[in-house]
Amino acid sequence: MENNSHKSKHLPWPLLIVMGLGGVIIVALLVGMVAINVRDNKIVYVVFSVIAIILAIAVSRSDESEDKEVKSLLASYPLFIIGFTFGYIAGIDFLTQTLVLQFVVALLSFALSKIHLCRQMLLCYASVVLPFIFFSYFDHLFSGRAMKDGNIEMSCFAIIVAYMGIFAATIKDNWFASTAIGDYLKTIRFATAAVSVALLWFIHRDNTAFAIFFAIISFVIACILLRKYVTGKRLIEGYVLALLCCASTAAYPAMALPITGMLLSFWLLDYVCLVIFSVAFICGISFFYYDLQMLLINKSYLLMASGALFLLAFYYIKRVTK
Repeated sequence: MENNSHKSKHLPWPLLIVMGLGGVIIVALLVGMVAINVRDNKIVYVVFSVIAIILAIAVSRSDESEDKEVKSLLASYPLFIIGFTFGYIAGIDFLTQTLVLQFVVALLSFALSKIHLCRQMLLCYASVVLPFIFFSYFDHLFSGRAMKDGNIEMSCFAIIVAYMGIFAATIKDNWFASTAIGDYLKTIRFATAAVSVALLWFIHRDNTAFAIFFAIISFVIACILLRKYVTGKRLIEGYVLALLCCASTAAYPAMALPITGMLLSFWLLDYVCLVIFSVAFICGISFFYYDLQMLLINKSYLLMASGALFLLAFYYIKRVTK
């Protein structure tokens, strides 16, 4: 699990918000000033990008005592944003290569930096950039076809499966204890959960293979959790309820994935990710009702039956945990 020794060095949330807004303002002002004076000279953008990232790494490698961490973070955070922004502007004509380079630089910056919050942001940025690499590659390959092209959908499917696999792997926190990411498991879970939920937009509503895949995964996870807390006849009842509840989500991808994430989050007791997947599930129900090509009355019956099953499962859990 994430090392609690960093908690004493975390900045207060109000200061984090102020710092975030301040960094964005600084970036906007500098980018605007440079754009006015430099215009289309990409070499200057490259030079500024390299200088900004080098300075950001240098600042973030300073002594990690609490006072110095605050000062360093207030400087390194905007510098990282400036460096990546200038790099993106410089390589906009070669988008795929630029994104790959930014992904590699983000990982290298993570390895070289020492400030905990900076490393968290770099991990999140690398997690977000990776899907865009696939998007830009296929967009270039198919000469600007719509983003919901079947190849983009398959890429999103693969990325979601990989990200949810990483999310599930953090259950075995001892696997990462001796690695550089051992103290960032919560950050990894947050990034993979948020990106996976966002990528649901590119999964077609009639992709039953995706929905069935995650419904099966959800059932397996539910069975594992039930075996930890329930025995005897009640375990069989739990299996039946879990099967019915998971099967009810197999009709729509935007419901199947969040259920898997909610079960994994409950297993890990990660309440932030539980909220992310719960909100995604509620949105999935709303989209299901208005988006899927079914009669409204049939969708109403299906949702009512699913709701009854989940309520029954809720009372079952309350009964067996008394």
